[in-house]
Amino acid sequence: MKEYDFAVELVRKAGARLTAAHRGATIVSHKGDDARDIVTNLDIEVSEFLRNEIQRAFPDHRVYSEEDAKGAEARMNGFEWVLDPIDGTANFSRGVPHFAVCAGLLKDGVPVAGAVYNPVTDELFSFEEGKGVFLNGAPVHALTVPELSEAHALVIIGHRAPLWGWGLAVYRSFLERLKKVKGFGSSSLDLCFLAAGRVDVVVYGTLSTRDIASAVGMVRAAGGEVYAVRTGEPALISTEAQPIVATSNKALFENLKPFLHADLLPS
Repeated sequence: MKEYDFAVELVRKAGARLTAAHRGATIVSHKGDDARDIVTNLDIEVSEFLRNEIQRAFPDHRVYSEEDAKGAEARMNGFEWVLDPIDGTANFSRGVPHFAVCAGLLKDGVPVAGAVYNPVTDELFSFEEGKGVFLNGAPVHALTVPELSEAHALVIIGHRAPLWGWGLAVYRSFLERLKKVKGFGSSSLDLCFLAAGRVDVVVYGTLSTRDIASAVGMVRAAGGEVYAVRTGEPALISTEAQPIVATSNKALFENLKPFLHADLLPS
């Protein structure tokens, strides 16, 4: 089975396991010393399932998962699967149906295939390099709306206090100029919504692009881009949390630039 088809099948299997397990008890804890960085027992269980399935099918490929941190060192050569077993764990832990299983394949550090699946809504977003983006098998693409006054945005600043001043400035500027400003709280699904033309802008204050590289690849394959707010350049695939902005087209990004307030980011 080729990698793209495997990724699609894999996230569906993981989603089925996740929904079945969720009917039982879910144990909620947190990572390290940060009580707001939530993790559940199912994050770990699904992570192990994904890893084992990949290693059986592609024993020569490396595997990185956000939850178990094995293979955490970033490499820019060869094939590597990058996983987030539950992206949107806070939503998941409270029964909010906006979370997803993510599996993406990098080749030499570049996303080339991936899938993002919400098992509650049964929406599966996928992409394959050179072939485009799909929602449950049907082609989708980002919109070409350049005007701020017509743009819909999703904004999640995060709970890190040094970013609040910057985040509030961005949020206010968006409220003054954009058509709609909301926040859902699953970075992979939010980026997939942009790739599918449901929103035009996505801002996250602390996003690690590596574990949701499948969604980053989807935005790019759909005609949009994910940028680092600090530099205005396309965001690198990295484990480091960084402020990002994704837009559905370059003209919209250029119009949005003055209101991203990069100068207010902490050094």
